[in-house]
Amino acid sequence: MDADPPSRTIPRLLSRTAAEVPEELAKSIDRTLQGEARRNELAIAWVRALAFVGLASIETLYWLEGGSVSTLARLPTWIYTVLSFGLLVVLARGWHHRAVGIVMPMLDAGFILLRVQTTFDLYPIETIEQFMELTTVGIGAALLIVSGGFRLSRASLATSIVAGLGLYLWFAPQTRLEVSQMVIHVVLLGGLAAATTILTQQVRRAVRSEVARVTLARFLPPTLLEGVHQDPIALITRPRSVQATVLVSDIRGFTQWSEHRSPIDVLGSLNVIQGRLASIVRAHHGMVDKFMGDGMLAVFGTPEEREDHADLAIRAAYEMREAVRELAASGEIDFRIGIGVHTGDLVVGCLGSGVRMEFTVLGDTVNTATRLEALTKEIRSDLLVSAETVRAASDTRGLVQRDAMTLRGREEPLSVYVPGPS
Repeated sequence: MDADPPSRTIPRLLSRTAAEVPEELAKSIDRTLQGEARRNELAIAWVRALAFVGLASIETLYWLEGGSVSTLARLPTWIYTVLSFGLLVVLARGWHHRAVGIVMPMLDAGFILLRVQTTFDLYPIETIEQFMELTTVGIGAALLIVSGGFRLSRASLATSIVAGLGLYLWFAPQTRLEVSQMVIHVVLLGGLAAATTILTQQVRRAVRSEVARVTLARFLPPTLLEGVHQDPIALITRPRSVQATVLVSDIRGFTQWSEHRSPIDVLGSLNVIQGRLASIVRAHHGMVDKFMGDGMLAVFGTPEEREDHADLAIRAAYEMREAVRELAASGEIDFRIGIGVHTGDLVVGCLGSGVRMEFTVLGDTVNTATRLEALTKEIRSDLLVSAETVRAASDTRGLVQRDAMTLRGREEPLSVYVPGPS
């Protein structure tokens, strides 16, 4: 099937609103939590299947030896063993549903209830009181509660806690335990439930943190993210001087285009346009330092140090020109772009204090790139590259030198280059 023409693709892209961004992030968090829950559910299924193989083997030995317990009484264990392995196979093949985390704790509790109730009915209370108190029901209830935490779902956790406490409270009154002992056991199970709840919340926060890191990785170089995790204090308190290349861009005609459109439409359009340009910067190992409405400040060579930062910036500038031309060619909008590129010394570090800080670059190099971009309006060129960038680059094919120009705020003229005729 042929791809949609730009005249239909661009309006559809521009219809995106800022509300889609948090929605996408929320979906990403939910997908990550569901992925962890699937892996944990599979681990629980392995434990359940192996435990019931052991239990079924023991009951089979007793049955072969002619034990007093009837085959009918042992049948639930064998059935649940088969069911456990069936669930294990299904989960191992990748199938999973949210309801599994709610249904399985109920089934586990139901089996334990049936199995222990059978024992209560077959043996006098004196011979099983301590056994019931210390093992089957208590351990079963505790395992049910803990398993809910591994499922990373509030509904599954609540179901597991209710099933575990309900299981214990069903059998405890059938024993000769004193009320004080029952209260102690319930308090301990409640403490386990609280600890499991806290652990689940911590895991969910860790997942959210990881999703946030992955989201940031779409916009920041890996070296910066690694620096944040390994030594955040150094990132904040130790600015450093580097030589890098700065690219400043501005979308021409966007202000007029947005005059008669709603702020939501304008923001959605900026997300599409600037997002595309930012993707080009990142593809060339650059970092978007900041967006300034329809303008953008990008830097190449920091915090990810690269010797070819000038070449990368020039190639990114050419691709950004083509991207905006594609948008304009659709006939829906009439955008142009102005780009200034300059190479020089920068100071890299965090700006601000208290509750608001920003990782940024500062220096005359930034000011010069900004003024080069502003000068593109006057000379009617969409790209101006300084002589410093050309000297630092290894491939300057297609660039033509212009007469030296005086930038605002600079006394000495600056030699500049523009793209030659294509």
